[in-house]
Amino acid sequence: MEDTELLIQAKQGDLDAFTELVKRYQGNVRAALAVRLTNKHEAEDLAQEAFIIAFRKLNEFDVDKAFGPWIRSIAFNLLRNYWRKHKATLVGGAAELDILLNEQIGLEYSVENERDQLHVLKRCIAKLETPMRELLIQRYYQEMPIAEIKQSLKVNHSTVTMRLYRMRELLQQCMAKDPETA
Repeated sequence: MEDTELLIQAKQGDLDAFTELVKRYQGNVRAALAVRLTNKHEAEDLAQEAFIIAFRKLNEFDVDKAFGPWIRSIAFNLLRNYWRKHKATLVGGAAELDILLNEQIGLEYSVENERDQLHVLKRCIAKLETPMRELLIQRYYQEMPIAEIKQSLKVNHSTVTMRLYRMRELLQQCMAKDPETA
């Protein structure tokens, strides 16, 4: 089921639909927070709080827009508040520098920038050869374990991991270039 359908159902009070959205996006939100925090439990707490806020404000959300950037922007706002709250307890040194850098990263984050990056990524994925695209779909969209992928492709584990590595390299290179002219 598409996110839009789930959002419409969730707005009508369907908790199962919202639960499905949480399942789809919780890993992404946690990861975005975890790389900016040193405490894994704080990242999980902030992610959970972001989904609670999203649920409470669901009626304000435009279902024609992407849910992922919206939930991440909520999470990043919570993260900024967390940094402000805990900034005063730091004495200085590496921890303070880490917070300042993370605040800058958070300030540079924008939903528009993320949308642009997603469009670039989609164009780069479209440029991949069919076997690479199929591997990407199996691993990242269908979330197939490498063990299943190697069985379906009839290759060994290291071949799958090397192909995944090469695919990520190709995508990084493509995204680093101007995709319109590449």
